[in-house]
Amino acid sequence: MRLFKLAVALVLACVAAAAPALSKAHLTPAQEWEAWRKSENAGWSSEKYALLKIDDAVYLKPGETASLSSGREPVLHYKFTLGAAVAPATLSVAYAEPNAIVTRGGKAKTYKLSEKTVHMPLGHGIEFGMKLAQVTPGKMGLRAFVYNQANPLAKEFKGLDHFPFDPAFVITAAFEPAAKIEGVDFQTSRGWYKRFYRAGFAVFTLEAKSVRLPLYSDSDDPKKIKDLSAFFLDDLTGKETYGVGRYVNIDLKSFPPQKLTIDFNRAYNPNCARSPHYNCPVATDTIPVAIRAGEKKPPGH
Repeated sequence: MRLFKLAVALVLACVAAAAPALSKAHLTPAQEWEAWRKSENAGWSSEKYALLKIDDAVYLKPGETASLSSGREPVLHYKFTLGAAVAPATLSVAYAEPNAIVTRGGKAKTYKLSEKTVHMPLGHGIEFGMKLAQVTPGKMGLRAFVYNQANPLAKEFKGLDHFPFDPAFVITAAFEPAAKIEGVDFQTSRGWYKRFYRAGFAVFTLEAKSVRLPLYSDSDDPKKIKDLSAFFLDDLTGKETYGVGRYVNIDLKSFPPQKLTIDFNRAYNPNCARSPHYNCPVATDTIPVAIRAGEKKPPGH
């Protein structure tokens, strides 16, 4: 009897372990979209490294330095100052390509940077971070930022506003490879320029309109292209949607693909729509219809 009970328990455990995978496999497109929306909202406010928990950020070119200091206004708040260290400073950071030199308490330490964030706790709920980021076309610099778990913007966040899910805006498109993967420099929200690589075009028909939408990658090496992005304007831009356009991402199994699925229900606003601490490309490619899907214009814009 004990062996029988053990066997039953093992079967039930296997079923329970498989349940999440089975339920996920049976989600409808609308349910998958709702799960995506929850993840997007968490990324803005409730996750440990949520975007709205950033107090301040700074971008450094080779040879530049910034210091980080704190003050209360009315809660503890951190701010970067470019140039020589400002006393009293929590720390200072210098970019000596390709490394960062962090000075804290009179002691300097060198860090080798990548596009993966280096985290450094500074106190209860406060964390310094730094990584490589593009600061001029095709040229990497240092992006430093500080997370504050008490940031009131995260606590006051009411959630993203989306159009209702519409299966008509899940598009199957043909992929037209670019004759040559070329760099395209987009002006950014900071007035700088940022380079992406036009890898090809999504060709499809939407509401009886022919569309040839440019698609971009972070790399000009076909072997490194794992996903593509479109930065687009449409007939709702500046009215019901964000004035500098929206983005949509497309995951790839291989490059170049023959066909693509583009889900405009997952179109999203650049981070700069709600945070001044980013460097976002301004969209220039236009889709000649009203994309009544995806994220709407944020409050105050």
